[in-house]
Amino acid sequence: MIKSDQKTIFVLNIIVMGYSFLKDYNDPIVQNCDTYIDVIKGRVKSQPNFTVFRFLQDGINEEDSFTYKQLGDRSKAIGVELQQYGLKGDKVLLLFQPGLPYIASLYGCFYSGFVAVPAYPPRRNRGIDRVYTIIKDSGAKICLISQQVYDDIKRNFKDDNLLSQLSWIIYENIESKKLTDFVETEVLPDDIALLQYTSGSTGEPKGVMITQMNLLYNSEYIRQTFGIKKNAIGVHWLPLFHDMGLIGGLMQAAYAGVLNINMPPMAFLKNPLNFLKAIDKYGGTIAGGPNFAYDYCIDKTTEEDRMGLDLSSVEVFFCGAEPIRKTTYENFTKAFQVSNVTERQLYSCYGMAETTLIVTGGYIDEKPKYINVDSQLLSQNKVSILDIENESSISLVGSGHVWMDTKIEIVDPLTKKRCAYDEVGEIWISGPTVAAGYWNKPEETKRTFGAIIEGTNEGPFLRTGDLGFFYDKELFITGRIKDLIIIRGVNHYPNDIEFSIQNSIPELRQNGGAAFPITDNNTEKLVVVQEIERTAMKNTDHGAIIDKIREIIAEEHELDVHSISLVRPGSIPITSSGKIKHRQTKYEYLHDDLNIVSSWTKENVLEDRITDTHANAVPTEESIKEWVIGWISRDQKIKPEEIDIKKNIMAYGVDSLAAVTLETEISKQFGFQWHISSFILNPTIEKLAQEGMEIYIESMGE
Repeated sequence: MIKSDQKTIFVLNIIVMGYSFLKDYNDPIVQNCDTYIDVIKGRVKSQPNFTVFRFLQDGINEEDSFTYKQLGDRSKAIGVELQQYGLKGDKVLLLFQPGLPYIASLYGCFYSGFVAVPAYPPRRNRGIDRVYTIIKDSGAKICLISQQVYDDIKRNFKDDNLLSQLSWIIYENIESKKLTDFVETEVLPDDIALLQYTSGSTGEPKGVMITQMNLLYNSEYIRQTFGIKKNAIGVHWLPLFHDMGLIGGLMQAAYAGVLNINMPPMAFLKNPLNFLKAIDKYGGTIAGGPNFAYDYCIDKTTEEDRMGLDLSSVEVFFCGAEPIRKTTYENFTKAFQVSNVTERQLYSCYGMAETTLIVTGGYIDEKPKYINVDSQLLSQNKVSILDIENESSISLVGSGHVWMDTKIEIVDPLTKKRCAYDEVGEIWISGPTVAAGYWNKPEETKRTFGAIIEGTNEGPFLRTGDLGFFYDKELFITGRIKDLIIIRGVNHYPNDIEFSIQNSIPELRQNGGAAFPITDNNTEKLVVVQEIERTAMKNTDHGAIIDKIREIIAEEHELDVHSISLVRPGSIPITSSGKIKHRQTKYEYLHDDLNIVSSWTKENVLEDRITDTHANAVPTEESIKEWVIGWISRDQKIKPEEIDIKKNIMAYGVDSLAAVTLETEISKQFGFQWHISSFILNPTIEKLAQEGMEIYIESMGE
């Protein structure tokens, strides 16, 4: 249950509305359920032998599967272990690589009334800060973990005081026969089911309290918006600790009684063709991801690849979690026309962790809706629809409409008054899909979840921080009030990025930087504008500072920086209270109005085309080094002479996505397989060459 001191007016959002939202679901298993876990227990009893989850570890081969009975039995066995370490309502950190153990552990928490806290495992020398903040904020004392991840943590963080205080439950050590000792726990609609963390590593973390009722309501919401039928098959690659993959993929399949085909995100990033082949093989009807995923599928497949695919079974190719581009839809439809993809399959939606997941979506039998608006008026928060697309217009993609009992109002974020129909305003949301608030943050919860429209008693509403308007009952997203950066569907907070570089490089001024996204070639890219200290104005290697900024951001945030500007101290615009004006800084950057000391932009570096001279040749350390230098030069647009073989490759913008591409191409080039971990655990070119030769020599001896 939510603690009494946290039950403010926002709890009205989750009060059961007579269960009327289930009236359209003609399924007796669901009709009389009070909670999400009631539905799962009902399916375990009524459909014990139905296979609900299949997992493809490499994106191709099936590693394992769960029937409902297997899911229920494993969940109870996990519940027995949890009940030995704590009580209902205790927080349980989940640390697993993608797979069925993650799924079973989540439902094990649900079965026994514990609160699941999904997270992802820390990597060696990185990633531990986010786990720290989640543990501290949630108060988790128990951690469900796989043997592999546990061994990694003990090896890399064995002396850590905070981690040593946790009670560790290793998944592989849980005996299935213990399920008979499971003690049934009463789970109520307003019990917190999970904490979905939204913040980055250095910013103050926010755990969104998702209740059992939120999950039940939003699951039905997704079923209706996506038009999910009993023969539906979902094919998903999105992370299981993230709301879209967790609730939209994993939990939705179990709720609707349909099959979920899941693969790790890394399998998709290594080769999205395998994801598309899985859709073809299993007859997937639901698949999708952020906008970048569609562009990525185009970039990483050939015409020949696409000709061998049949994607006609897909009823919903959903797209959300970042700005949706009309050009992406057009290019994807054109590229995969030979795979029987049509525009009608593309489905825009809008949502966030604070609303459990989905808020708006269209009708599955309709094409995406596009409109052209006057860009100049839009910058003034005015909406003027244009009949044709021209130089003064901008194309927007509709994100659908509200369903069921959910309500959206467009409100002036300053006056808190309802906007006129032709005005852009902040998107405010109310209804049972809105979460219960932020864990242990009553003041922030009240500000964000307790908004009332000025001059009325209407509310409470969730303030999303997103800007938009309605046209012909369709919601169009135009931007964000909050300075959130969304790249490849992942949220990044500017203050996290700014903090990490300012606290690592003494030449940079504290609280004197702005990180923000720009749109370049229809893609969101990261820009950093940072003041330097007065002592670093002269006799300082500014190029080295820029290299260090790129390295830190790539390593700590897994982001590639598009542009960096070092500016004079005191030149970044601030508010009267001393806060950075991110939008004004972005404006000055785009209009070349910064007081620049030194700058670097990726596209401005001359691209050196290096002839590939090592194909099918016997590898040597030198040939591997030379090839990697050439690859970084081509991919990251850096002159070869500026690349140091002893420097971390992340210093050259090789983020996790680029590392996947590098691993694939170098393995293909030299004819033997590097392991992907070699490319994401702080490697240098020199180290990659040495490891490559070790692998090559071993392979020759087999």
